[in-house]
Amino acid sequence: MPTRPKDENELQKREAAGVIRASRFVRQYAHSRKPITLSTVYEIHKCIFQEAWTEIAGVCRIEELKISDSQHRPPHHTKVENLMKALDNEFKHRLEKLSSVESFWVDDRELSEKGAKIIDNIIATAAWIHHQITYVHPFREGNGRTARLAGNLILERYGLVGISIKVERENKNRYRAALAQIDSHGDYEPLKELIYDGLIDRYNGLSIKYLKTTK
Repeated sequence: MPTRPKDENELQKREAAGVIRASRFVRQYAHSRKPITLSTVYEIHKCIFQEAWTEIAGVCRIEELKISDSQHRPPHHTKVENLMKALDNEFKHRLEKLSSVESFWVDDRELSEKGAKIIDNIIATAAWIHHQITYVHPFREGNGRTARLAGNLILERYGLVGISIKVERENKNRYRAALAQIDSHGDYEPLKELIYDGLIDRYNGLSIKYLKTTK
């Protein structure tokens, strides 16, 4: 069993290494034939914290949380396990409706219209699981990181690429506002927009002319 980090600096280094490890796990899992379930989400969290904070790695929280600079109060910890089980059923149902976009590229620079609609469904599911994790906040730490990697798992499994949703400086307010918009109005469009922007950055403008015109 890993020893505890001796100080905050070492903790941050181990967590950073954990995010890299979890990103590799996501990439490998996305290209496997293994089913994606909420157990996979727990595995992502475990990858992040297994060397940094063993006690919480891949384990539901047992305490109440307050999110800094947010009006959202996560559900009571006694409800988390049942909420996650309910999410697992909905997650499975949503994934069953998705198709891979890979066969709908016309060439290296253009998507078919049908492919663009499939992409929108993929992004909608990635945004959904992303928000659900941040809403339930099942873990003591690392919920946002786990949510973003879970979203990438969906993108990569269905033929897209993993992205970086920037949550620093001015982008942090946009990200939080996107999550709050879902909390208050059930409106996923701002979060989907962030994911679209991330994809366009990754594809460097290629082949995505339909992405923002068919929503």
